[in-house]
Amino acid sequence: ANIDEPALPEDSLNYQGDWLDLFVSEDLEKWDYLHRFYESKREWTSKTEDNMCPSFLPLPKSENGGEISDKHLLLFISHNLGCQYYIGDYKQDRFFPENHGRMTWQDNAYFAPEALVDDKGRQIMWTWMFDDRPKSVKNDIGWTGTYGLPRSLWLGEDGTLRMNPIKELEQLRLNEQSQSNVAVKSGWEVSLNKFSHELMELEITINPNEADQFGVKVGVSENGEEETIVYYDRQDKKLKVDTRKSGLTFGRKIIEEAPLELKKGEPLTLRIFIDRSIIEVYANNRQAIARRIYPTLGGRGILAFSKGGNVVFKTVKSWEMMPSNPY
Repeated sequence: ANIDEPALPEDSLNYQGDWLDLFVSEDLEKWDYLHRFYESKREWTSKTEDNMCPSFLPLPKSENGGEISDKHLLLFISHNLGCQYYIGDYKQDRFFPENHGRMTWQDNAYFAPEALVDDKGRQIMWTWMFDDRPKSVKNDIGWTGTYGLPRSLWLGEDGTLRMNPIKELEQLRLNEQSQSNVAVKSGWEVSLNKFSHELMELEITINPNEADQFGVKVGVSENGEEETIVYYDRQDKKLKVDTRKSGLTFGRKIIEEAPLELKKGEPLTLRIFIDRSIIEVYANNRQAIARRIYPTLGGRGILAFSKGGNVVFKTVKSWEMMPSNPY
């Protein structure tokens, strides 16, 4: 392709920070530079962050598609801090970001977004999730990297992003288990082992009361040596996934933390998907965390817990998940 690209300035520092240029074409072969599409004022990102893998599409008003809003979504990555987005106005062939959010916070594990608008008008995204195994293991196995679950994205009434796994994933559900009103006292752990499967979706709704931290431990081995902890921290106002004990060998041993402020009296609803080396957590249609994990002990235990106050798990549901392909 013949791309008429503007000359780089002598001061290359001007090209740090996230920004995009707009090119136009009549035939998808010859491209002409039009102008700067947008440029970050660095209100939300630092000059260490770039903009790569951009996807720019209108946001619908509903999870189910239909009517579009007056806002557009720009998905992108910075190489050092992974997937993030801007919501804003698109006019006169320029984009004007109004707010910003991330889909990974401590590192770049959730990476390289792609998106489309389907025949229902839904905006659906998916990403590439890094493979954290050593290169020698990847070479022996013959593959690396995994897609995250497809997410439906839409605009909330407050102008912020909403997200949920696409409804088609419900077709993979088998053998529903359910229970209501499980009381969890402060400092206690309550077994939910009957809800566990190797491939599973777990849905829980929790009345938080005044507890400081509450959630579940999943993939718990018999001796507790391995576990992945999913919880809400009321003091920090964050959804957290602790993978420091998720496996004895590979994986990033950190606590991933996503901003999430529950309104007064608002229950926490978590949808947790476990697929061997991936855990994805969705909270109240407003936040999500996805991480790679590498358990080695085969633990399937599930423990509900609370700290700093009593909570009630209003509903607990689980489904065994059918593989989505024969491989």
